[in-house]
Amino acid sequence: MLAIIFAIGYYLIFLTMTYGLIRTKKKSSYTNTKQASIIICGRNEELRISPLLESLERIDYPIENYEVILVDDSSTDNTQQIMQSFVEKHQNWRYLRHDKSRKAYKGKKGALDFGIQNSQFDIIIATDADCIVQPDWLKSMLSYFDGNVAMVQGYSPVTNRQDSLSIYQQFDTLAEGVTAASSMYFDNPTHANARNFAFRKSVYNEVGGFSKISHVDTGDDFYLAKLINKETDYKFCYNPDEEAFIFTDEVENLKDYWHQQLRRNSKGFDLNWQFLVLGGWLIVFHLLLAYLIISNQFQLFGILIGGKFLTEFSPVLFGAIKFNEKRVLWYFPILWFIYPILFFSSQILGSMKIYKWK
Repeated sequence: MLAIIFAIGYYLIFLTMTYGLIRTKKKSSYTNTKQASIIICGRNEELRISPLLESLERIDYPIENYEVILVDDSSTDNTQQIMQSFVEKHQNWRYLRHDKSRKAYKGKKGALDFGIQNSQFDIIIATDADCIVQPDWLKSMLSYFDGNVAMVQGYSPVTNRQDSLSIYQQFDTLAEGVTAASSMYFDNPTHANARNFAFRKSVYNEVGGFSKISHVDTGDDFYLAKLINKETDYKFCYNPDEEAFIFTDEVENLKDYWHQQLRRNSKGFDLNWQFLVLGGWLIVFHLLLAYLIISNQFQLFGILIGGKFLTEFSPVLFGAIKFNEKRVLWYFPILWFIYPILFFSSQILGSMKIYKWK
């Protein structure tokens, strides 16, 4: 009976996720009147930042309604020269040099905060230095800032190769997108992605910016979302529009990718009680499945594991359709088995802060 109770709760989690994902819709029209500050932070990105800056040049939006702020986070290579060469060509672009030694913020929080405080518009929109934006990205993202919306998240697919690491990264990206989209539909964000997100500067300052989360290395976007959710009544939106997708290269080798996952999943000891309760429920359910095998209750085990497969496949299916990631569906049976193992391993090890940081 206990196994059935935990199974029902587990199934409801994924069915609720599917419902939120299905209800996440793209806007029927864009805007070109809202104003925004695009902030790009980079540290020693001379080998990767030029394609991003070239894509920003192709943005289709009135130049009087947006600015591009390039924040050099104390680079020691040619990042400064590359940034400045692009700034010189555009009247609505600016270059800022951030001194990392002046701020107590960890990671890139100091550089991002520096850019935010020097921006002229209320809506801040950001991406990473190794990404590529599309011409309609800005107008699509801004279309979601209606009424009481404080933060908008967009999808960021990785480029596809044909090896197993590529397939796993694509599935992981899809899982992140599904989680972010469904949770933001319920105004309770459980994931955010710095590669494609926007928020209001006024709300950022209202909750104290990064001052309350300065102790964590990563998760600037995630912790900011949780802070806004906790301390205000503002709303969240997820933008599933393909025109707003931001593309990024996959990590090419397993070692670098593993350290990336350790960094991203290093928040285990900083999560609130809701995440701990949810994580505890998932762990207990899987322990009960193991108990059913040990106690030779194979029939009940087969029923519950079948339900687990179907309910977990549900958000993956709708997510693959919505985000045009259908390739991963062919590999779902094996990913369904290995993904939880690798994900929870990176959560545990990442929480021990054993990853490498640039």
